[in-house]
Amino acid sequence: MADRLRILWVGAGLLLLVFVPAYLFTLTPGRGIPRDGTSLAVGRDFLNIWMYGRAAWEAGPERYYDMATYLAALGPIVGEGYPGQLWSYPPVALLVAAPFGLLPYLPALALWTLIGAACFAASLRLWMRDYRPLALLLASPAALLGIMSGQFALFAAAIILAVLRWREERPWLAGALVGLLLVKPQLALLLPVLFIATRNWRAFVAAALSSLTLVALVALLWGGDIWRIYIQTGIANQSLVLSDPDHLAGPFMATLFMNLRVVGVPVALASGLQMMLALIAATLVWLHFRHRPLATDLPANLLFLACAMSATPYMLSYDTLSFAAMAVLFLAVGQGCVMPVLVYFLPLFQLVAGMIGLPGPGLVPITIALHLILSGKNFVFPLKFNRSRS
Repeated sequence: MADRLRILWVGAGLLLLVFVPAYLFTLTPGRGIPRDGTSLAVGRDFLNIWMYGRAAWEAGPERYYDMATYLAALGPIVGEGYPGQLWSYPPVALLVAAPFGLLPYLPALALWTLIGAACFAASLRLWMRDYRPLALLLASPAALLGIMSGQFALFAAAIILAVLRWREERPWLAGALVGLLLVKPQLALLLPVLFIATRNWRAFVAAALSSLTLVALVALLWGGDIWRIYIQTGIANQSLVLSDPDHLAGPFMATLFMNLRVVGVPVALASGLQMMLALIAATLVWLHFRHRPLATDLPANLLFLACAMSATPYMLSYDTLSFAAMAVLFLAVGQGCVMPVLVYFLPLFQLVAGMIGLPGPGLVPITIALHLILSGKNFVFPLKFNRSRS
């Protein structure tokens, strides 16, 4: 296995040697919270999670969906003149973030990162027991960007990998986990298609029940009006990222929509083309999974994740971690070379392409999906694969 993964190790090693010291070098003291070279707080997006956690213990947290109110609340914590952040997560984030809001920011960030890494490691061990792919994945561009940003990425990847692994053996548990993806619902767009295509009604029902339960729990704790305000204001806040005329998210979103926006395609046309791609991706999942491939069929899982990446216009680089994990497993058992490398380094390709205004990386996932369909690959992953078989 070491020989098959060497090319990724070389790339990951160079990335660590360059990226980590360069990032640490940019850190400067802030008003209570250090800042990086972009003047954002260390942990960046975790600042939002932490603020959700603090708001969970207050009355009326829905008021922070108003951007002016949220920025005013940030002022005393990060200092005046902060570049600003969006309060746009669905209200379920209040449940997830509440424990972290009880801690000071930096200890909360450290705990968030450690728990996320532990969850990701546990989910990966459902697939294999060798520790080396885990280390390789924690050094991947997707993971490093997620950790640097204090993102939900490690948790999301852990949930997705567990759902795919348990969808047959433990369908009720697999489905129940899907509800947690309400923090980032765009990551779960094709899971209902997967469950319906495989006629896995228990997982489908469990996913629906867990999602409805979390929605109801939020309404019970903070009032039903919070969902109305989120739909009216929170989603609009998030859409600002997609319609931004400066395309600031362009280097970080390997989606067809954002690739088109970077080269000046109008929002309406880019949205229409993205919708067509989403329909193609959903159709591929339906056609392939109606034959009910095993949960341990690596090409099938890689196909699903490739389609899931293609189906949404809002997919930041760190959200590709589950895709990278499946690609590394694919490579570890000697299946393919170019394809896993493309997936593993996709965030870097998108970063470079986005900065110079070139489209293309957004089509990598659907190209991989089509390749898997046309090649007709189908094999079951050896779950007992470990170091003795490397």
